Amino acid sequence: MAGIQLRRHSLVNHMTQAALKQNYLQLTSDLKKVKNTLALAASLPCFLRERVTLEQAKEGIQTNLETRSNRFLDLARARIYECPASPYLRLLKHAGCDFSDLRAHVHSHGLESTLERLAAEGVYLTSDEYKGKKEVIRGGLSFKVCPDDFELPHSSPGFLTQSSGTNNQPVRSLSPLEWIGLRTLATGVFFFAHNLFSYSHALYDAILPASSINHLLVNAKLGKRTDRWFARTIPFNNRLEGWYYQSATHLIVQLGKWFGPGFPTPELLGADDTDRIVSWIAEQKRLDKNSYLTTVASNAARVARKAWQMGLSLEGTKFNVAGEPFTEEKEKAIQKVGATTTSRYSYGGQVSVGCGCGHPSYRDEVHVNQHLLALIGHPRPLTGVDTVIHPLCLTTLDPAAPRLLLNVQNGDYVKLEERDCGCALQQVGLTLHLHHIRSFEKLTSEGMNYFYGDLYELFEKALPGEFGGSPGDYQLVEEEDSNGQTRLTLLVHPGIGQLDEKRVLARLHAAFADGSRGNRFMTGVWQNAGTFRMRREVPYASPRGKVLPLHIRRHQPSSDSEPASLAG
Repeated sequence: MAGIQLRRHSLVNHMTQAALKQNYLQLTSDLKKVKNTLALAASLPCFLRERVTLEQAKEGIQTNLETRSNRFLDLARARIYECPASPYLRLLKHAGCDFSDLRAHVHSHGLESTLERLAAEGVYLTSDEYKGKKEVIRGGLSFKVCPDDFELPHSSPGFLTQSSGTNNQPVRSLSPLEWIGLRTLATGVFFFAHNLFSYSHALYDAILPASSINHLLVNAKLGKRTDRWFARTIPFNNRLEGWYYQSATHLIVQLGKWFGPGFPTPELLGADDTDRIVSWIAEQKRLDKNSYLTTVASNAARVARKAWQMGLSLEGTKFNVAGEPFTEEKEKAIQKVGATTTSRYSYGGQVSVGCGCGHPSYRDEVHVNQHLLALIGHPRPLTGVDTVIHPLCLTTLDPAAPRLLLNVQNGDYVKLEERDCGCALQQVGLTLHLHHIRSFEKLTSEGMNYFYGDLYELFEKALPGEFGGSPGDYQLVEEEDSNGQTRLTLLVHPGIGQLDEKRVLARLHAAFADGSRGNRFMTGVWQNAGTFRMRREVPYASPRGKVLPLHIRRHQPSSDSEPASLAG
């Protein structure tokens, strides 16, 4: 009996210590947020008053391009080789690469060639490794990391944002004002390439912790007023977190009103409440002004469909789309109402990878921000897929970046090419283009993996064409049932009429089995195990409005979660 009481006392003591540790970490985090907010309030007025001209933007890009290799080496020496705890240092040592080797190879073969050599020798991190979901294993070396291990110390104040967490846990980052200033350079040339300085600008995205407020600050830095901010409602984990992000958003907006060219107060909209956006665009047309709306691709298509339903043309409107693949069907929905598009591409909401080409050959073509980043396709393709997929690896070149990336995969693969397009971005030296941006996420069930590659053709074109509906009405969800079995559930929007479930699932089976013998075998196993099923339900959209073909069902916010709101 005494032994049982002793063990019980030990367990209670352990639980008390864990609770105290958790409370301490939460208090430290809250104090850090307050400190960041006070520093931001003191620095934003000066940041907003100091504008960047188009000529300064061009000169800044060209200067950074000339020094990119040396800046990479300086960053590697200071933040990797002189930091014994750096995860990258462990990988470099395992590859037998000291700093003198790295410097000599960069000077002899160039930056990208060096990064490809390092990746081939194991100096890289997969998306799952970088996020701490899987252990880093390279031969006899093994260790685990988390995104916080790659945070860079910043003298510049900033504000907290986090990635959307569409199919992974959100990653929180500090967005330094210095980094936003560097992002402004490419945006200024991008605006010039698309004649966007003459447009009325609006934003359709959520408040903090979404990274959308970056667009407002970049516009302000360029002296461009943002006229409207249509803000999607988002859930928070608890009331305190909601209060912090609402207060931080309110602070930035107020300072923008006082010291910037014009900051709009966010106007909260429901997921399907887009008629207000269409009405604003129509009002701008009556004033003989073209409209420019920055949002994610699903939202752009949603606004276009609303305009079609309202019988209004969006001619003269340009959408800037990102956050998910910009597919042919989404483009058709936008073109149907007379609007045009351009693209942008970023990683985690903070690392701006590229801006839309002024003379694109592909609908999602962007110029890579080579003055801030180095991009390569991993030299070794993924195994277990029918097509050749080289994961995209990103490397940051400036200490102002929120995190230090060295050959970090972001879960995407793209087509990279050098070409002379003749637009303003190419003329300042940004000659590397990327397009056909796709994810290589995989489904896992019954011990078998399936890289779904590009299911957009099936979910946005084939299924709507055969059974009715439009892009965003079909979605595959990987989830566990009450018995712990992994299921692949096809969600079909209830707004679509009567459907023959057997026919729909047969079409899904056929699509998955198409291609290789392995696909046919795997689909047969899943079919026999009862893995596939269908449910009439509105497909899951991320807080930013993205509707991806695959959603991995995760833990939902607690019952005290609240939608975002912002008074004033």
